[in-house]
Amino acid sequence: MDRGNIGYSISSMEATVPAFTPYVLGLASGIFFIGYFVFQMPGTYLVEKWSARAIIAIFLFGWGIFAMLTGTARTPVTLYTFRFITGFMEGGFFPGIIYYLSNWFPSKQRALAISLFMTAIPVSEIIAAPVSTRIIATYGWPAMFYIEGIPAIIFAIATYFYLTNKPKDAKWLDPDEKSALISVLEAEAKEAASKAKQSIGKALSNPVTIILALVYFFWVTTLYAGAIWTPDIVELGGKLGLVGTGNYVALIWIIGLIAMVVWGRHSDKTGERIYHTAIPLAIGAVGTILAIAFPSSFAMLYIGLILVTIGFLSNFGSFWSLPTKYLTGATAAVAIGMINSIGNLGGFVGPYAIGYIKSATGSFALAYGLLTIFFILALILTLSLKKFKAVA
Repeated sequence: MDRGNIGYSISSMEATVPAFTPYVLGLASGIFFIGYFVFQMPGTYLVEKWSARAIIAIFLFGWGIFAMLTGTARTPVTLYTFRFITGFMEGGFFPGIIYYLSNWFPSKQRALAISLFMTAIPVSEIIAAPVSTRIIATYGWPAMFYIEGIPAIIFAIATYFYLTNKPKDAKWLDPDEKSALISVLEAEAKEAASKAKQSIGKALSNPVTIILALVYFFWVTTLYAGAIWTPDIVELGGKLGLVGTGNYVALIWIIGLIAMVVWGRHSDKTGERIYHTAIPLAIGAVGTILAIAFPSSFAMLYIGLILVTIGFLSNFGSFWSLPTKYLTGATAAVAIGMINSIGNLGGFVGPYAIGYIKSATGSFALAYGLLTIFFILALILTLSLKKFKAVA
């Protein structure tokens, strides 16, 4: 919620703080990911070498504190600062979780596990859309940041006391279950290691790592452009009011959530990853083209936004199963950090570019064209992975 809730407050922040223009709010939304970028690879490495429980708990707590402080911002500089630090605090969390899941789930179940974890994105938006707009309508936009920063602090405490680092540490697993799980994971690790022994340097320069990072960059650009600006697009296009906008946006994310879970299950059932990553990107491109083709029709715009959301949500499980098919061990952990670091710079580019375009032109028309290009580039790069040989 703390990444994207600023999108629900854009119109209110513009109305109450003159310095908060679309350009400033787009930059503030995106600068979060510069902070996020800074701690990606170090955070992942610490999770692998030290303790998932401690690392995740520490940064969850920090992100909750600075997310709340965002509500106190009244100048662009303070807004940029709090958003940057919130992003920094989240930096070690996501790639650490992806690597953490790879230590618990065999490859055949991994896409579904990642998909279920990634449902946090649409679920948070489904909750945030009506809740954030009602908080803003009742108490003002600062209260939204204060209230929605609290869950991260609560879960930081729960993580520290209850998260188990690896299966061998799980006292709650039946001994036979524990032994069976560890055997499967160790066998997969040995098989992968026997196929490719890779140094960290080779992993970072591996063409597959670079392609995945670029795919993720273009894809995440569309994701956070949509997540941040969809509420404003819906509010302006539908003239629904703040609370009505929240309800319409929540429905978009509900549809995206269903597509995400179904598509992740299908990827695991078939064992196919590349086309399951590529097809949603094509669907997203169709959505942006619809928005370009029917600028005066709210119904077509809304359908386009649904397709865009399906496009950037459905392939999380299949995509994040790809790095560990080509890389192994600590090498994979660092590569995942690099992919996520570079990719999440798209989280800066997307919101910032849309805010800049809106400030410069007064509309979102050119923005849809830009997002179409990014979807297509991600699609082409994903399909190029077919020529590389997997090791797992």
